[in-house]
Amino acid sequence: MYSSEKILQEICYLLSLNNGKLNLLKLIKELYLIDRLSIEERDTSLSGDVYFSLPHGPVLSSTLDMLNDLQYKNNNNIWNNFLLSKKSRQDYYPNIILKKEISYDRLSKKDKEYIEKISKSFYSTAPYELERYTHTLPEWEDPKGSCKKIKFKTIMLALGKSEDEITVAKQEYDDINRLRN
Repeated sequence: MYSSEKILQEICYLLSLNNGKLNLLKLIKELYLIDRLSIEERDTSLSGDVYFSLPHGPVLSSTLDMLNDLQYKNNNNIWNNFLLSKKSRQDYYPNIILKKEISYDRLSKKDKEYIEKISKSFYSTAPYELERYTHTLPEWEDPKGSCKKIKFKTIMLALGKSEDEITVAKQEYDDINRLRN
């Protein structure tokens, strides 16, 4: 289940590992890869977000919307308290900058390990190189200038999960959502 507070903590933690700043394209790709790693190892998403194939690769949809809203300083996006979107002269995408520290109480030790692993793996990778890499992932389909939803099941199949594993993961997800509601 998507939690704006948790994904904000995930973003802030990731930024803290990258000198407090990441290009939006690189940030959104790393967030997708963190979720993908969590799905691969735990059969569950870290963010709880919905996935889409966009021309520049797979994204976490609600997260991207919140990050894009940062440029409108007078909106009600509480993320503006912690993050700043600043246009870059050399890149089309803005840099997302950590304005102030946040508590990481919603992130488990394992969540932090996934964030650290992806950050370390792609630390020196340029944003457009990371975009090209995500285009090689089997679940990404070129949306031909539009967008196309990536189903959770599609990601699990791309990661080599069996139909039984997918059924169990869906049941656990549904059970958790029933408990939260």
